Order: sequence, then structure tokens, then C-alpha cells
Amino acid sequence: MQSLVEIKNNQIVVSSRQIASNFGKLHKDVLRTIESLIRSAQNCANLFYERSLPDSYGRNQKCFLMNRDGFSLLAMGFTGK
Repeated sequence: MQSLVEIKNNQIVVSSRQIASNFGKLHKDVLRTIESLIRSAQNCANLFYERSLPDSYGRNQKCFLMNRDGFSLLAMGFTGK
């Protein structure tokens, strides 16, 4: 089983891919939500860090790393079971 969180630069972060997988969402929808949060919420740009990570085909794809506060802000917008 893959860990949900990782440590980068002495900070605990989670990637948007892992969020999408664990919450049963499409990654493109998670990316769109994060980009919307960055544009609309004040002072939240430091909660999300844009990265490129290789996908299963080896192509670099955009994703975001987020700290605990960024994760909380994002996950609070999810609804469902």
C-alpha cells in the first residue's frame, strides 16, 4: 500500500494524484478545483505547490503538492459518502 503523505523540504505534503485516487475523483477535476482555489481564496497560494510528475506512460503531467492546510481546504469542498 502506498503512503498518502510524503515529506518534501521538511514539510508533510500530499499530491493531487493521491487525493484523486483516494477520494474517487478524476485528477483533472481535482486540478481544476485547486486552480480555482488559488485564484479565488486569499493567501492560499502558499498552500499548493505546482509540480510535474511522470504518469504511467512516462510523460510529465502537472500535479500539485499541498500541505495540511491546503488538503483541508480542498477536501472540505468534496461531498459524498
